[in-house]
Amino acid sequence: MTQGSRPTETGVISRIETRSIDYVPHAERRGRVTDQATIWFAGSAQLLSLATGAIGISLGLNLGWTLIALAIGTILGTIPVAAHATQGPHLGLPQMVQSRPQFGRYGALFIWAMAIIVYWGYVVLGGNLLGVAATELGAGNAPLWAIITCVVAIVLAIFGYHWLHVAQRVITIALVVIIIIYVVGLTIGGSLAPSLFDLTKTFDLAPFLVVVSAATGYQLTWAFFVSDYSRYMPAHTSKRAIITYTSLGLILGLFSFMAVGAICAALLPKDDFIAGLLVTGNKVFPGLGPLMVIAGGLGLLGLMAMCVYGGSLTLITAVDSVRPVRPTRGIRLVTILLVGVTGTIAAALVPADFLNTSLATVLAVVAYLMAPWTSVNLTDFFLVRRGRYSVVEMFKKNGIYGLWNWRGITAYLITFLIMVPFMNLAFYEGPVAHLLGGVDIAFFVGVPVGFLVYWLLCRNLDLTREAEAIAHSDREIDSIGRPIE
Repeated sequence: MTQGSRPTETGVISRIETRSIDYVPHAERRGRVTDQATIWFAGSAQLLSLATGAIGISLGLNLGWTLIALAIGTILGTIPVAAHATQGPHLGLPQMVQSRPQFGRYGALFIWAMAIIVYWGYVVLGGNLLGVAATELGAGNAPLWAIITCVVAIVLAIFGYHWLHVAQRVITIALVVIIIIYVVGLTIGGSLAPSLFDLTKTFDLAPFLVVVSAATGYQLTWAFFVSDYSRYMPAHTSKRAIITYTSLGLILGLFSFMAVGAICAALLPKDDFIAGLLVTGNKVFPGLGPLMVIAGGLGLLGLMAMCVYGGSLTLITAVDSVRPVRPTRGIRLVTILLVGVTGTIAAALVPADFLNTSLATVLAVVAYLMAPWTSVNLTDFFLVRRGRYSVVEMFKKNGIYGLWNWRGITAYLITFLIMVPFMNLAFYEGPVAHLLGGVDIAFFVGVPVGFLVYWLLCRNLDLTREAEAIAHSDREIDSIGRPIE
């Protein structure tokens, strides 16, 4: 029986996941910890990552400094994301539901709206880029291929959690093999000359930190839905193991394809990154370029399916906060189609040069909005409540977590306002960023400030009363996890 399906069902319908925002009972927790590595490797080693990798070269850094900046940003972004992954097995819930204790049932609506925009945006950007890639491969009309690939992502999202893991497992194997061939081939062939890595030249702190921030923000976007893909794992899963495997997938997957993007930009600065990948791949041997594009496209297709899936979960969570809903298979299908179909239409209409002109700014804004949330959420989970939550109370309209939580909302707002003077965007430069010569450290200021502010605001939180309510409400927690239709 597939996770979340009814035992009496047979055929194709039985393979469609039933569960959405509801609690996953222990009897259905059969996930594999190694799957956390493969789902995030394939989700990260994909065509969109090429654009992030090319940012440093476009700003004047050489390949050596660009790779160092990308590595630092990847690691910094991975730390909170991997920490969020531990929340799935512990609570058996999707990521966004878990924001209710920190912000309240209504207070978290802004967080969910932001998450839905990120999910939807990746579907749009992914479909658009896959359409462009298909055109580069000579396969025909870009908008048509954007629609085709988005439809495939929607179908994969409908089948759900188990099939997304299976798909990304297979795609990971193909990606690992082809990336190794690409890098080794270019190295042996002499394309990666030592001069490209000369650290005595072309260093500039401002663009270096732009690249670090871009890689960090890009990696951090996965924090919105990382525990969506760990919630079917046993509750006793080792935190160290899940953090390790999630980190391996995120770091190796993201850095590998961002590095490929940087290599393409360094070797062929006048070409777009898809054309650059085709040319550099074919330098190793004819046909490797198209294989690289196809493999990266498959990874992107898997990520789009994950975003449709995560967008559906978040949309259901938001609706349930305003008007409680029964999380049936039917509402899963409706919300998946809502996110997927609108994303498909937009993907077919977005200009093909959007990534080249706007990606760095988009990633910076996402990082600004994400930093306060991830700080508050992780501080609450690891330092304040220490993982002690009531799943039942999270779904009660008048539960112990309330409609509005002033502590989480205040910490978020204070953190964001403190970050503003450090921001540097195409349309705004904060006074501190100006004094620093355009260097943007807003994200790196925001994360520790968010931790500290929320922790201080929670010093008088009555956890004893919460513990009593948790013991009462969740004493028969698995009884609420019956398979539903």
